[in-house]
Amino acid sequence: MKRRIQFIVNPVSGRRRNTDVVVELVRRLREDGDDVAIHKTRFTGDARTFCESIDTGIDVVVAVGGDGTVSEVVHGLSEHPIPIVVLPTGTENLLSQEFGLRANAQLLYDTINANCRQWIDVGVVNGRRFMIVAGVGFDAEVVHRLVNERSGHITHLSYFWPLWRTFWQYRFPTLRVIADGVQVFNGRGLVFIGNISRYAIGLKILRDAVCDDGQLDLCIYPCRWQGRLLYHAMWTTFQRHVEQDRIVYRRSRQIVVESDNELPLEVDGDPAGFLPAHFTVMPRRGIFLVPPPRCRRRRWLGKGSRVQVRRVDLDSS
Repeated sequence: MKRRIQFIVNPVSGRRRNTDVVVELVRRLREDGDDVAIHKTRFTGDARTFCESIDTGIDVVVAVGGDGTVSEVVHGLSEHPIPIVVLPTGTENLLSQEFGLRANAQLLYDTINANCRQWIDVGVVNGRRFMIVAGVGFDAEVVHRLVNERSGHITHLSYFWPLWRTFWQYRFPTLRVIADGVQVFNGRGLVFIGNISRYAIGLKILRDAVCDDGQLDLCIYPCRWQGRLLYHAMWTTFQRHVEQDRIVYRRSRQIVVESDNELPLEVDGDPAGFLPAHFTVMPRRGIFLVPPPRCRRRRWLGKGSRVQVRRVDLDSS
């Protein structure tokens, strides 16, 4: 049966080899008789605006870009039950890693045809929806500096100078965190709130997160100086930070982060203003297509993926 498939492409994200994947995937779908349309984003927020007014007759949306692009698409489709396929072209591509997707035309073609669905919770902070993780303090300062210096596609190397300067200049102001009505932290530190375990450069800060449990995972690192930051980084690398003394790790449905200082906030790798921040969760609001069980071999899924076959609903329609 003929399907209507909408591509939303962030032209700033990705390189030539990823463009070739898009071209090949579009070619295969059109050869199958599918009606394929392509929208190229022109500015930050364009993907969200486009999806908010999308034709409800669309069967699948293919989000071509990084984690920020995917978050915009999810935000725009929050009132439209249209499944999303991620064609990752960003720097980290955390969500696609969680789902076992990569920029491979055959894998993506099989994923669209299998129609194997994974529901995922959507976080909301100050009215803005997000899919992966929000950070307060040090990492948000790095993101804000990076965006102010950005020109073109971001690579891992792009983070070096913003990270270096922030490491030496950051003063770790005091934060207050309230989770489900209870104050769980009041002091200097770093706060991470999100929906999946993965973070930049392979770190699993929200180690125990499950994407469809109806809750947000909260991790707070008490930290007063750079030496303690390196200490936390070491234990996080070994995924043993949750067991360390004074680390706060819990699941909540409503979280408030406040400070007497003007502290930056980042959401899914993009700047998101400043504190205070009010977090809530929208259970199972996002719908994604993930690789079918026959593609769930190690070479596709990767070690450590938390997407479970038992959490996937198959729809043969």
